[in-house]
Order: sequence, then structure tokens, then C-alpha cells
Amino acid sequence: MEKSITIVKSIWFFIISSLLIYFGLYYCIPLAQSSGIPFFIGYLVFFYTPFILLFITALLLYESEGNKWTWKNFTQRTRLRKMSKTDWLWALGLFVFGIIVYAGLSPVGNWLAKISFFSPPDFFPAEINPNKTRIAGFMMDYKLSGQYWIILAYFAGWFFNIFGEELLWRGMLLPRQIKRYGSKAWIYHGIIWTCWHFFWKWNLLSIFPFAMALSYVAYKRQNTSIPIIAHGLMNLIPLIMILIEIIK
Repeated sequence: MEKSITIVKSIWFFIISSLLIYFGLYYCIPLAQSSGIPFFIGYLVFFYTPFILLFITALLLYESEGNKWTWKNFTQRTRLRKMSKTDWLWALGLFVFGIIVYAGLSPVGNWLAKISFFSPPDFFPAEINPNKTRIAGFMMDYKLSGQYWIILAYFAGWFFNIFGEELLWRGMLLPRQIKRYGSKAWIYHGIIWTCWHFFWKWNLLSIFPFAMALSYVAYKRQNTSIPIIAHGLMNLIPLIMILIEIIK
């Protein structure tokens, strides 16, 4: 059974995981590069590993609440409900909203990226560095043509990214926050989730509207399947781009 949780306690889940991702991106990857490992390989390892930990943390929290390990109980507790027609409209609407807002605010991110505090480090490739120009046929300076293994590796990262975040943030923590703060919980949740993306600090303003909208819909519909679909579709875009380049 879900328990209430304070913002102070729940925020530590966000802080610790965000720091792990930040450390992986900003310190572990350049260390790996100094040993001859391409940035893209380092990214697959050091960016996505923390999401595996998020996935495991969600399961550990579920266990700590004393819930039974049956699919029915798990889906009830994490609010993984069947999608109604209305839910599908919400999910697709969120996805379209996210694309429009992110694209519309990308100039703001590009501007912030030129300011020292927000600027990504020089070793970040063009896909995550607005100060560089992307090279066709490459993903994070790694040639894609014929590299079919990347599809499976990136998909595995995508899976733990989406299900790690959504099961922990929306499935486990948001219901606890709602129990504590009621109708204000989604506001706190959305702001915290935005700040959690500090490792993409130049994109925080671009991320904010989608983060707030997704948090509200998760609260309003009480169905974690909706943010899984909307968030998942957003993060599938790079994989589709990779697939196109690989098969060329």
C-alpha cells in the first residue's frame, strides 16, 4: 500500500540519480575517451546505467511497501492501467505538445548554451551541444552506417530510460506525493522533475512546459501508461534518426 512522502524526502531520489547522470556525462565519458573509447559508446554506458538503477529503485520501493508480487497488484500500485480512448488522446496530445514546445523553445536553449554557466562542455558532440553542427551519417561522432548493433543497444537504453523514470517518478513517487499534498502534488512534482534534468541545463526552459504538462496529466488521469507512451514517443525520435542513418 502506498504511503505519503514529503517533498524533502522524495527530492533525494531525484538529486542522487541526477548527480549520477551528471557525473557519468561530465567526468566518466571524458575519462573513457582518454582511453580511446568513442563518446557514443561512453554515452550508452554512462548515461543509461543510472536509468537501470531507477528501474531497480522503483521495484525496491514497491517491495518496501509490502506489496504482493503479482502483476495485478503491481499494475494497481503503479497505476499501469489500460488505455481508454480518452487516455490515448491525452497521450498523443502530450506528445504533440512536447514536440511543439520543445521545438519552439529550442532557440532559447541555443541562446543559453552560449552562456558560460549553461554551456555544455566542448567534448559534447552536436546532438547534445547546440554550439556544434551535426554531421550527417554520424551519431555523437560515431559513424552509423551498417552498425546494426546500435539499434538494440540504444533501444535497451531507451527502455530503462522510459520505464525507469515513469515507474519511479509517476508510478511510485507521484501517488505518494498526492497522498501528502493533494491537488498541489503535480506542481511540485513537475518542478522537481524539470530541475532533475540539470545535466541538460541549457534545455531546462525547453523541458519545463512538457514536464509540467506530463505531471498534470499523470495526476489528472491517474494512469502511468499515459506518460509512458508520451515520454516514450518523445525519446524514440533519436532512435528513429539512428535507424534511418544505419540503413542508408
